[in-house]
Amino acid sequence: MSIGDALLSLALLTGSATAALLVLPHQEKLEKLRRATLVLFASSLTAAFILLLYYFAISDFRIFYVWKFSSSAYPLYYKLSGALAGQEGTLLFWAMLIALSALWLERGEERKLAFVKQTQLVVVALGLYFTFLTFLQSPFTTIYEAFPDIPVGYLPEDGNGLNPLLLDPWMASHPFTTFLGYAGTTIPFAGAVVYLFTTARAGGVEGAAQRLWVTKGLQWLRFAWLFSTISMAFGGIWAYKTLGWGGFWAWDPVETAMLLPWLMLTAAVHVTLEHRRDRTKYNVLAPILVAFSFSLVVYATAVTRSGIFESVHAFIAGSVGKYIMLLVGISFAVPLALGLWKYTRIPRREEEDEIINRTNIFYAAILVFLITIFISFYGITFPPIMKLITTQKYAITKQFFNLWLYPFFLLMLLLIGLGLHYRESRKAEVLRDFFIFTLFTIVAAFIKPTEDYNIVDYTSFISASKPLLYSTIGEISSLSVVPPAFYIFYASIERWRFFASASTRRKLREAGVIAIHIGVALIAIGVVFSSMFTSEFSVTLNKNRIGEEKVLAQAVFHEGFGKLGTWGVHQGEVLTDYKIKLLDYKEYVDYGSASRVNSKRGMSIQEFRAAIARGDARSEYTVRGTVSRVLRGEHATFIKLSDESGELWVAADPSLRVPIGVEAVARGVPLRGVKTPDGATDVVLLANQVSDTIAQAFKKVQLARVAIYKGKAKIGEGDVKFEVYKNGDARRPLIDRSLVRDVFVVLDSPTYQGDLSITVRIKPLINEIWLGVILFVLGIVLCIFYEARGSEK
Repeated sequence: MSIGDALLSLALLTGSATAALLVLPHQEKLEKLRRATLVLFASSLTAAFILLLYYFAISDFRIFYVWKFSSSAYPLYYKLSGALAGQEGTLLFWAMLIALSALWLERGEERKLAFVKQTQLVVVALGLYFTFLTFLQSPFTTIYEAFPDIPVGYLPEDGNGLNPLLLDPWMASHPFTTFLGYAGTTIPFAGAVVYLFTTARAGGVEGAAQRLWVTKGLQWLRFAWLFSTISMAFGGIWAYKTLGWGGFWAWDPVETAMLLPWLMLTAAVHVTLEHRRDRTKYNVLAPILVAFSFSLVVYATAVTRSGIFESVHAFIAGSVGKYIMLLVGISFAVPLALGLWKYTRIPRREEEDEIINRTNIFYAAILVFLITIFISFYGITFPPIMKLITTQKYAITKQFFNLWLYPFFLLMLLLIGLGLHYRESRKAEVLRDFFIFTLFTIVAAFIKPTEDYNIVDYTSFISASKPLLYSTIGEISSLSVVPPAFYIFYASIERWRFFASASTRRKLREAGVIAIHIGVALIAIGVVFSSMFTSEFSVTLNKNRIGEEKVLAQAVFHEGFGKLGTWGVHQGEVLTDYKIKLLDYKEYVDYGSASRVNSKRGMSIQEFRAAIARGDARSEYTVRGTVSRVLRGEHATFIKLSDESGELWVAADPSLRVPIGVEAVARGVPLRGVKTPDGATDVVLLANQVSDTIAQAFKKVQLARVAIYKGKAKIGEGDVKFEVYKNGDARRPLIDRSLVRDVFVVLDSPTYQGDLSITVRIKPLINEIWLGVILFVLGIVLCIFYEARGSEK
């Protein structure tokens, strides 16, 4: 058994012991033992993950998981990111985080309370479950176990490496933030389940201990919400700049599955805050939404890892998919059953006389959130279910999501404005403003300068047999997003004015609340307009004609909501005011990290001869040079390598074919005193491997430097790359940013004739999305800081 698997076994043993000790009645001796086993449980998983990171850092390709997702050419950052590139590493990381969160519950005197111990038991049980899954699909399996035919002792020269598209800083950070957010839902889930069970059993009565689930849960809910937001932002930025789509969202099943827990977390945070304000309200809804946040996290994991859902982001199905699906069912069923039980046990509250009040506004907002979640859940779950039933493939396109979600998107924005602005003392004024902005939204929905403003290109999937409702929603103007967004801005200003005389600490919280919701408004505007009004052009330049300039003459595609057209220009019109100019072009080889350059490219001929003269004892040498001559014999092929320092004959396999003029690397053992084809007696390298250095390269890069003009004004300039790796290729676009638009340029691989196929997109208001995300994250951080300061007092 390997060290890694031994640590996993220790984690299973100590985790099981901890769970058993938590079930037993309280005894001081057992308490000390329980704490010790819990520390060992968390420590063994942490040590296992650190060991995995170490294997990646040193490129230990004896470990199959390291070989599969790493390369010696990678810088350290990408090597370490490979630890979360597959199922095995992410399951280990998740199990470790859950175990550490169980250890966190040991803080303070509250750990002695039965409620906290019961919560800890659920957390430990979940940690054990993921440890078990990790053990089933261990990241410490060796290549000799994965490939039994490989002789023991064989060490691969290099790893398979990541998909080239994943070699991006945003994607390297994405899995870490994702699973920090996922793990953050564990304690709230456990606390909500225990709260529902204990209060239902007590007839709806809750004690001081039960109230802990709100204070403890909110800390972790905000933590999870923060990192889930960051994770989605990182994923969106990566999709935008790396995939070459020029888009940040495609309603792919994995993307949509990640959205589900984020939406539920958003609803759960707001409802739990209201429940904390008044314990008689939402005392069933709040814990159920909190618990379902974790359930949807597990569901999102199932979408990625079960092998049931088809997605460009999904992993190949492993041995753990069925167990994740089982946990999905349990995590939904248990809190739902407990919630229904509690609902039947609590006394009914008297209903408020007024229809429009703070409570009902919240209920309306949560209902819209739940409808949004259901539509998204249906959109990604329906196809695999139908495939299971009928064995036929079903596809739900992004038009489905845009068509059905957009009306609720507008309603949500309006309710956000109402919630921000609502004050019981100014109810009439607040409702007047709400109805005015609602009226503006309805009017804006009918204002369409051209058909390109339709929110969905419904003609592509709606026929005469489909309901009129389809085309009615599809014909809503994109301008309809403007009034609700401005309502949020207006409500934020009014809210700040209301709290102008509040304490500094309260202002800190309000600043966070306002930042979050202004962020939502900016994201809404950016998403709609950048998706609908992207102008796209295709052009061909010749790499040998530096300085060539061409007019971008045709808008060929309209991104985002599935329509053709451009902002203010009808499809097919010639745009004579956009031009592109080729400033430079070059091709080069990147050998990766410095250590790899030295090991892969080898010695110069002079360095080789000096090493032989010194009598260096090596099992083999690697020498580089340009192939200047090739002689093929019956028993060997003789290759002469040349460089600025000298010449060297290499004897290789007679079947070897190496073209003259290429730079090559030869690896083998030196033979002294051999008669060379030139007739001289010299050192000859008896090579077991000779290869073109391009084959040894980390990547081959084709780089074009271009400038984009609108009229005479330059609106973008920079490098656009096409990179070829051993296991695929990647387009690295030029993105020239400004406040009102991005200039996005993608290069395809040059043709043999030297033609460069280039795509240019002009994306309006895209950076308002990223600005909105920054404000959203900043707002969450301010709210967390506000709560932390409050807990210190």
